[in-house]
Amino acid sequence: MHACASVWPPRNTSAEAPQTSPTVPALPPVRLPKKPSPLVVAGLRKVLNAHIQADAVMGPLFLLPAVHSQIPVIERICHTSRGADRIEALNFGSEFLEFCGWLYQDAGDFEAAMYWTNRAQDYATELGDPCVTSYILMRKSNISTDARDPELALSLAESALKNEDMLTPRLRAVILRQRANVNAMLRNRRDFEHDSEEALSQAADGLDQEEDDRARYCTPAYVEMESGGAWTMLGKPSAALPIFEESRAQLQGSTQIRDHALCLARLATAYAAADEPEEACKVVHEVLPLTQSLGSPRVLAQLRRARNKMGRWSRDPEVADLIRRLDLTVEAPASPPSRSEGAP
Repeated sequence: MHACASVWPPRNTSAEAPQTSPTVPALPPVRLPKKPSPLVVAGLRKVLNAHIQADAVMGPLFLLPAVHSQIPVIERICHTSRGADRIEALNFGSEFLEFCGWLYQDAGDFEAAMYWTNRAQDYATELGDPCVTSYILMRKSNISTDARDPELALSLAESALKNEDMLTPRLRAVILRQRANVNAMLRNRRDFEHDSEEALSQAADGLDQEEDDRARYCTPAYVEMESGGAWTMLGKPSAALPIFEESRAQLQGSTQIRDHALCLARLATAYAAADEPEEACKVVHEVLPLTQSLGSPRVLAQLRRARNKMGRWSRDPEVADLIRRLDLTVEAPASPPSRSEGAP
């Protein structure tokens, strides 16, 4: 989800985005190695895998300082490696910086998310791997969707599919899933349904693929849950409810805490939009405890949508009490750390 794009719009200032950014604590001066050993990449890959696992449980706000502290070493490796070591360094560097972009996206800072994803694209361009390039273009499209720029998001998704025949089934699925979401935002229902069906088919084929890629998470269940959010966006929450309920059952007890919380927040929104306040309240009661250990403004933004749709029943004492609890949860979310030096 990379060079800084000077034409990128100003930092998101919507009510759903964090408005202030505390300063990242200054790190002590570190003397970087002139030419890090290739073994450093292997060690940092283990660190990245640990970050990814922690992100699923904790959200982005607690991880960003640690991720930033490792970027200078990764950049030094990419600048000094040669031959086969350089290929591995560029591949890892693009993956790590794309992950940093994802953390900022989940934290609600879309300008910083695009900055780091552009940096990842720089490494991917030199690497010359069409699968990596297409995945990063998909991530840029996804950031643009969250930033409410569907026209740019659609253009980026189309670019990601230019080398479709060279992509794995999972990569095709995740890009088609992203284009489906954009078409839902643009109210292109026919295109949304076509892309959703094709994404589901490709994700099913991906269950048997042997090639590795960066879209291992793109399973049929993932595609279906994403389509549920799009159906709610299209004003068809009744179509979303069975999808989210199935995802709710699959995620029960999962270590993917953020995905579980996001699914429940989307389900509560869909129930409220479908005029089922009792079910919406039950789901909100279930999701609120999960948010206590999460630093994910993305989940809080979805809860805010649920709260807004439940406002019409605020005269009901039970709903009013739950709305007050939601207000305490979502009105002052934690903000992401400020972007590191060199970011826009």
